[in-house]
Amino acid sequence: MKYHPEALEPIVAFLRGIGIGVEFGPGAQNGFLPGVNIHAGVIHVDPETLVGPGDLLHEAGHMAVLPKRYRSGLGSDLDADMHRLIAEEVGPGIPDDAILAVPKQQGEFMAQAWSYAAALHIGVPPDCIFFPGSYKHDDYEGVHPMQAWIESGTHYGPAALARVGMTGPAGIFAMMGGGNGLPPYPVMSRWVQD
Repeated sequence: MKYHPEALEPIVAFLRGIGIGVEFGPGAQNGFLPGVNIHAGVIHVDPETLVGPGDLLHEAGHMAVLPKRYRSGLGSDLDADMHRLIAEEVGPGIPDDAILAVPKQQGEFMAQAWSYAAALHIGVPPDCIFFPGSYKHDDYEGVHPMQAWIESGTHYGPAALARVGMTGPAGIFAMMGGGNGLPPYPVMSRWVQD
């Protein structure tokens, strides 16, 4: 592991604690990211080829924002699996239910924001998620551009998490009104959808 190996154990403990399975071993091969793969809603990890343990948080974020009933149908291509599972249940197009519609439209942003909030909650550095090369950013000075975007209060992920009742609005989105009565992001009122 190239970045923050010390964060792996607390991340795995957190994920298991919120009901997201994590297994170590060869099941991690051939995933979307090096050293991590998803099989039937369980994250498989190989610490030897994992670039950074924050990748586990990001993948878990994709799973956490969906209703739990979908988890066992998720595999290596989380986005394609999510779209397929939602379409099987409610048909093509954008569902009327925000719990399904928002992840379908903004799942990547939600996973980024969820993983950042989780890192803060666990007490691991956000740069275990946002490291050189992650999110296609290799050359930058200071804070990773995605982390800076989240911290600026203009990233779409926190607003999407608020729309599905996982946190309260924050940043510019809180100033626009429409609060939901929950503590503002990055405080999460719940880590997974039921």
